[in-house]
Amino acid sequence: MFMDKNNDNKTLAAEVFGENGFSLIKISDSDLDALEGLISQQFQGRIKTLYPSLYGEFKSLPLDLYHEKAQLIDHKKSWPKVSRILPKSSVEKARALNFMKFLEGEVGAFQISDEEGLGFENIYWRLVRPDSFSDVGPLHADEWFWALGHGRTPPNVKRIKVWIAINCERGKGGFRFLRGSHLKEWPYRGVMKDGIMKPEFDIPEESLGLEIFESGPGDGIVFNDKLLHGGIVGGSRTRVSIEFTMFVAE
Repeated sequence: MFMDKNNDNKTLAAEVFGENGFSLIKISDSDLDALEGLISQQFQGRIKTLYPSLYGEFKSLPLDLYHEKAQLIDHKKSWPKVSRILPKSSVEKARALNFMKFLEGEVGAFQISDEEGLGFENIYWRLVRPDSFSDVGPLHADEWFWALGHGRTPPNVKRIKVWIAINCERGKGGFRFLRGSHLKEWPYRGVMKDGIMKPEFDIPEESLGLEIFESGPGDGIVFNDKLLHGGIVGGSRTRVSIEFTMFVAE
């Protein structure tokens, strides 16, 4: 059963746009299994297309053990963001899950952004190998990417981000954030990296008092797109997570 993990009576939207800038959720085991299945299907298809001779090595490999075989392929070239966006047919299946209905009940009918311009809603996943810092994003606010031209936001909507842990070790990797940071304007600059303009944040992270979302499989955080956050690495298994941006009515 899907449940909201907050312990007060505030709505999810009130939490996201309130003092803290986020709300914690927990999806059902059946929804978790469904999402993991959709990711695995796309993962296996990608391996089969790029490395048909190695497909047997990965076919029965659990996603959280990906790092044990990752050295056999070119990880960076194999997994650009566009290759980790669920196909339209999988998005339609994800949209029918119970947690999506819960979100709709909390924020009203919503669209999911298509920031990559694919013609359908973008739900994408990440693979983070143990102690591989290149697999996680630096501290940032999603708003900065939109300001630098990553996608278009329709009029009269607000953006809310959803991040859900699929495979992870609690407290050893995942998501870090700065509570209440959405209420302040933070300095950043646009830097061209890999042919894409990306935001760069220069304030020392150790001075900020970041918190770690100690997530287990199925735990999620729904947050304001101005909230400072980033990934963390750790543990002994590959972390898999899924995320998307909701457009909700103002």
